[in-house]
Amino acid sequence: MENKYKLWLARDFCGILYAYFNKPIRDTVYKEWDSDKVSLSIDDSFFPELKWEDEPIVVELRPAITDLEAKAQEYADSVTDNEEIKELIINAFKAGYNE
Repeated sequence: MENKYKLWLARDFCGILYAYFNKPIRDTVYKEWDSDKVSLSIDDSFFPELKWEDEPIVVELRPAITDLEAKAQEYADSVTDNEEIKELIINAFKAGYNE
C-alpha cells in the first residue's frame, strides 16, 4: 500500500479550492485551472491564504493511523505466532509507514 499521495491545490477565480493529481495550468479565459487528471473540489476553508493569483501548491497526504504500534501488533498477530518474527514484522511495518 502506498503511504503518501501528492496532490496539487489551486483556487479558481470564484474562490473554489480544487485538488488535482497533476499540476494544473491556469486558464485565464475561463478563469479556472486545467489538468489532464481528475480534480476534486475541497472545503474552501482549507488553505485560506491560497488565492487565484497564486501558483498551485503541492501537498502530501498520508493515511492517518492513530496508534501505529497497535496496528503493527495486530497485523503481526494475524500473520504468525513466532515472537521473533512478530518483532521483525512490527519493526518493518513501522519503518515502512514512516518513510
